[in-house]
Amino acid sequence: MNCRPQRLEDTVVARTSTWTGTPEALDKWTEHVTSQVSGFVSGLPGNAGAMFFVDRDAGTALTLTLWESEEAAADTDKFAEQSRASTVEATAVQLLERGAYTVVAGASTRDSIAGSSPRR
Repeated sequence: MNCRPQRLEDTVVARTSTWTGTPEALDKWTEHVTSQVSGFVSGLPGNAGAMFFVDRDAGTALTLTLWESEEAAADTDKFAEQSRASTVEATAVQLLERGAYTVVAGASTRDSIAGSSPRR
């Protein structure tokens, strides 16, 4: 894998949601983010990417969304709250924490991770 560090000239903002649940709830969460949330988030104006992580041993999951600007992140906050509520309802996971970060550096690869298979 060839990674190139990048300095981000514009302010990119990251939002996180940390989840917890039973193994069954995390299975439902995985299906829900794959079939519903990922496409929804990628269609929002100003979205610069999204990734979804699960740690089955710890019983937790993480959503990471990237936004082209603070304004883009703020403009979509209402959609984020709706998405979180629908995720809790559809999967029975619990929302532990929300986070907001300014991205200071990044790396990109030539290989796409979009097609990577989830590790169970």
